[in-house]
Amino acid sequence: MTCYRRFMMCGLGVLAWCWCTAGGTAAHESSAASQSSSSGQAISLPQPSNIVWDAIEWIERHYKIEALGFKARDESGLDWLGDDEVMIETRDAKGWTVSDEFSDVNSGDTYEFDPTRSCIIPVRPGIVVLGKTSVCDSVGEPSLLSFGVEFREKDPLGGFCIPPQPGPGSHGGPHCVGDSNDNLLGRTQIDLTAQDLEAVLHNVGDEYIETVVLDTCPGAVCGSTYGPDYSFTYRITRLPDVRVKLSAVLDEAMRKSGARSELEAIVNGLRSLRAPSPRQIDPGIGK
Repeated sequence: MTCYRRFMMCGLGVLAWCWCTAGGTAAHESSAASQSSSSGQAISLPQPSNIVWDAIEWIERHYKIEALGFKARDESGLDWLGDDEVMIETRDAKGWTVSDEFSDVNSGDTYEFDPTRSCIIPVRPGIVVLGKTSVCDSVGEPSLLSFGVEFREKDPLGGFCIPPQPGPGSHGGPHCVGDSNDNLLGRTQIDLTAQDLEAVLHNVGDEYIETVVLDTCPGAVCGSTYGPDYSFTYRITRLPDVRVKLSAVLDEAMRKSGARSELEAIVNGLRSLRAPSPRQIDPGIGK
């Protein structure tokens, strides 16, 4: 599971169930608790199988993210020595997409995607090409929304790379980006929390456009004055809200994680949460 809100609701659901159960058996549990405390033994909680998970539901805000384009703020190396041959990869929790090659990219060039065929989240399952056949699922996804973007310059000599086939419910590209012979032009990780999204997308149908500057040397200082320097623009759209049952969320989490119970799935999900990554936003692009 990738949504902070879902795990919060899971926890609230457990607490609500325990509260209702305690109301009906307060005297018995109080006595049992006193006996357990005096004897130094741990107090056991009710069995998870007794919790009516299906009775807990809520309304989620859903979104989609589409690529709009990119700009070569500065191509790699000295401009007069040659052009960049650019390929783009995006990765999310359910797979990855790749673009075809953009040839003869020079400093200052901009390229636009057809957003209806350039989905980043949530991409329909199967083999897709960013900008051609990557279409969004109409239901969308709840926050937290996370994806990575990587730009590579294809080596003219090429390399040997067989892309993995996407599994059930996943998506992937028909060819590789990031072969051992390909040069990194930049990458970034985008993490959008519920607070980020709710601050700019108040109503269903609202859109928010953001441009980020790619990191050319992740985790290091490049020290180069001759590029590469690329920016990437994407759009987030708020879709219709969705009513969600806790039981369905937990069933999916148990299937993906191999958890043996609903509570174990909740604990595994909470342990997997990480702090969102900061992103470098290009202030020259209007929102």
